[in-house]
Amino acid sequence: MERNSVDQIKLAVLFQGMAQQWAQASSFCRDVETVMLDGCGQNAVGSLQGLDVLMQELEQMSALCLRLSRQSDVQRVTIASHEIEQVTLEHLRGMLKGHPVAPFAAADVELF
Repeated sequence: MERNSVDQIKLAVLFQGMAQQWAQASSFCRDVETVMLDGCGQNAVGSLQGLDVLMQELEQMSALCLRLSRQSDVQRVTIASHEIEQVTLEHLRGMLKGHPVAPFAAADVELF
């Protein structure tokens, strides 16, 4: 993880982390969709249309963040690391700070 003095994080790194999180969320949605289709069959297809829209939006956000991270003007910008302290997703916050945390353990359920 690239950091500057005085606890700074490159904005490009923040965008890269966000792109990864959006892509992972989309992947999780695809897994949920597969399970629901397997369990409910074709009866669930109409009900899952909203999930398809959500996956498309997640994929678009991932692509946008990745494109933003590659812009030269963004690569020169840093932000104070305390700005990500309010991120409630421990996994994302850890990844952005350079200390990845597993999003969940095998038997753990994260409620909030």
